[in-house]
Amino acid sequence: MKEQNIALLDGFWDRLEDTIYSKNRTKVDVAKQCGFERKVLNRRKNSYIILPYLARVCSALNVSADYLLFSEEGRV
Repeated sequence: MKEQNIALLDGFWDRLEDTIYSKNRTKVDVAKQCGFERKVLNRRKNSYIILPYLARVCSALNVSADYLLFSEEGRV
């Protein structure tokens, strides 16, 4: 099951970074707005983001979770 979760998140960190920079934001800025440390937004091999943090990031960036997680429609 763990392998399935990793496959579903393929490209998540790339989409997150692209979205942050396309909105002229920094990871520090987004993390501060979301109320957590910047290291949460650092890409690590086989790392995950917890749902409450994902929800905060989506709100801060005005982007859907579907886009960040699965590259599906919903990027605003």
